[in-house]
Amino acid sequence: LPVVFGVCLASASEVSFSAVSLTSGLLSNVAFALRAIAAKSVMSGGDIGSNLTSQNLYGVLTLMALLGCLPVAALVEGPRIAAGTAATVEKMGRRTFARQLLLLGTSHYFYNECAFLALSSVHPVTHAVANTVKRVAVILI
Repeated sequence: LPVVFGVCLASASEVSFSAVSLTSGLLSNVAFALRAIAAKSVMSGGDIGSNLTSQNLYGVLTLMALLGCLPVAALVEGPRIAAGTAATVEKMGRRTFARQLLLLGTSHYFYNECAFLALSSVHPVTHAVANTVKRVAVILI
């Protein structure tokens, strides 16, 4: 609760404060904490397979999230995804767009894989507090 209050306090002092953004950030924190708790219980749950390391578990969860979110995104966003992507490629150029997309995806994947490696070494609450502190640092910096 003190960490959540700290996030609220840090967000409320921002010039461009938005209640929707604050709520989204808090819900995101809850979702990441629940994911970490569920993942930690799978990691320490015993015999679940010979190759399900923390890195492989993150890969499986990423693919499951893609399969779950892709149909929803296609239904909600529909043709706007293609139009927005085409406009961005037009503005940036195909090569720059592809390079930045690859760098963004790769760095985000490896960041989260490192977070799963850290989760395999610490308690989920410690991991959640560190994640929240990271978010506060991002807001303030």
